[in-house]
Amino acid sequence: MAGYQGNATRKDFMEFIAGSVEAGIREVNTTYDATIVSYDRTTQLATIQPKLKRKFGDKELTAPPLEKVRISMPAGGGFGVHYDMQPGDPVVGHARMRSTDTSQGDGSDSNAAPGRMHDLSDSIAFPGGGADTVKMDNMPAGGAHFGSKDGKSGLQTRAGGSSAIVGGPSGSDKLTVSAAGKIDLKGENGDSLFQIIRDLAEVFRNHTNAGDPLDSPYVAAADAIIARLDAIHG
Repeated sequence: MAGYQGNATRKDFMEFIAGSVEAGIREVNTTYDATIVSYDRTTQLATIQPKLKRKFGDKELTAPPLEKVRISMPAGGGFGVHYDMQPGDPVVGHARMRSTDTSQGDGSDSNAAPGRMHDLSDSIAFPGGGADTVKMDNMPAGGAHFGSKDGKSGLQTRAGGSSAIVGGPSGSDKLTVSAAGKIDLKGENGDSLFQIIRDLAEVFRNHTNAGDPLDSPYVAAADAIIARLDAIHG
């Protein structure tokens, strides 16, 4: 685009037209990176800072913060997920093609007639994005994680149909549900609560008084408790 970028062919009519089109396209805002400045969890509206700069000669101007930008959380069917966004959290902003004064105000249709178009003030933002160094760690293979970004606390669904609540300093399984529906509760040391109860039932069942075993009704009761634990504990 020599006619637009330089001056060798600036007087060429086609270069002039192409340069004019390019200049117009440069002013069309689409998708951009931004960060949270402040967030109101009661309204899900935020002030965000677009990560956009432009140079004019020797001066560099930064895009101004945008106020009352809706943070779009995953939601539908009467259910949703909410994150209490913090200052500095990355978001992906989208400048919508028409004014959102009505569509975001009272929910009515936007006016599709020419007017305010692709303006940053008509943005909506989605949590996420940011630099490649901003990532989640210790994610389960073949599954999903709903929890802290370090992967050490939250709910995990896993390949094969099992799920777990992880937590504690190690981020290990604390409550697990197998694909067959059996559950287990574990402490930070890995001990299973159900296994401890089962061990106690076995001690009771196998207890002897002066070498004599328990009466058969007690043995049967202990066996029944162990069987019930085995039906629950995976």
